Amino acid sequence: MGKGKRDYRICFIDYMWYVAEKWSEREHNNLNGRMLLFLCWLFAILLPLAIPLLFHLFSWMVAFAAGVFLCFLPGVFCKFRYTPGRREALREHYKGLRQPGRQLGIIVLVAIALTVVDFALMSYFGFIHGA
Repeated sequence: MGKGKRDYRICFIDYMWYVAEKWSEREHNNLNGRMLLFLCWLFAILLPLAIPLLFHLFSWMVAFAAGVFLCFLPGVFCKFRYTPGRREALREHYKGLRQPGRQLGIIVLVAIALTVVDFALMSYFGFIHGA
């Protein structure tokens, strides 16, 4: 390890972020890494799991305030995690990445499937009530 270099641990969230960044660079669209992590957080975790649980356990004011606060977590996470050094380490780690569009599609499909399963489980366990 050279002077000024760190040994970063790479995880699946880094992979998701990097695939979306590569796709955004290639296609010049707004779906960058921060937006993908926010959408996955919102639709796969926050809406089906956290929001019904918060409304079930707390009053609506506390649950609403906590939900708004939780919406900002992915942005803060990306701001602190993806420094220029980490970005360079991810570029080096995934330099042979092929077909980012296909991999991004798989990530989105898995997030949609996870969202459906989360809603089904929350409904089954009684946190989400039908009309």
